[in-house]
Amino acid sequence: MSNYEMLLYEQSSETVTVTLNNPPLNVFNQKMVEELIHVWHSLRNNTSARFVILNAQGDNFSAGVDLKEIRVADLSAEDARGLQLAGHELMRSLETLEQVTVAALQGIVCGAGMAVAQACDFRIMAEDSYYIVPETHVGTYYTWGCTPRLVRMVGASKAMEIIMTCDPIPAQEAYRLNLANRVVPKDNLMEAAHGFIAKIASKSPTCIRITKKIALGASMEGFGNMFICEPELMQEVVYTGETKEGIEAFLQKRAPKF
Repeated sequence: MSNYEMLLYEQSSETVTVTLNNPPLNVFNQKMVEELIHVWHSLRNNTSARFVILNAQGDNFSAGVDLKEIRVADLSAEDARGLQLAGHELMRSLETLEQVTVAALQGIVCGAGMAVAQACDFRIMAEDSYYIVPETHVGTYYTWGCTPRLVRMVGASKAMEIIMTCDPIPAQEAYRLNLANRVVPKDNLMEAAHGFIAKIASKSPTCIRITKKIALGASMEGFGNMFICEPELMQEVVYTGETKEGIEAFLQKRAPKF
């Protein structure tokens, strides 16, 4: 798969840039998930690349999962389980890359968009950008192993607040919560990402790689249990009918009746 439908891929020297390319909101559909998994797998054999920048076309990073695709597919409980397994592979294959990964984020960074940003090593946000986790509003929970990742980053109480209230988190607040490493003007976003990489590139490549593995290894306790049980949990949620009602209500622009 050398030509992607939902992504742009470019390598310049030691840096690969992967750009979400599903305008206008770069929503995550099944095709995009498949292509991202393919990219992450291919990078394992790319020894010439030391860095990966993940960014997006347009004014917004991503509005999250394509709910219209899910509704058209009339998602079954078994389908939901399968989507969880694909989401886990997407996240694990990104998080365990040997390359240093940087997410360059602008505009809306929603749901699945926030998920892949969390799985990157570093996050640089434009001043106009914000995170939002809308899952409980549409009858699901923060999946793909993202709830324990968020707990790891901000603590249990704040993670529950973010997920349960669905309130947006502006870039400066995200920086305060350790969800962003830098906040920069939108026009300087990619320049800032490349400048951040340049500081790391001058250091020992072997020690940078080892540091990443030690840091991730130290923070991953308990994730294995979540990967085992989460597809089953999602299957049970869909059985309740709350996911279907939540998605329908969101697309119809009405309050859900849970």
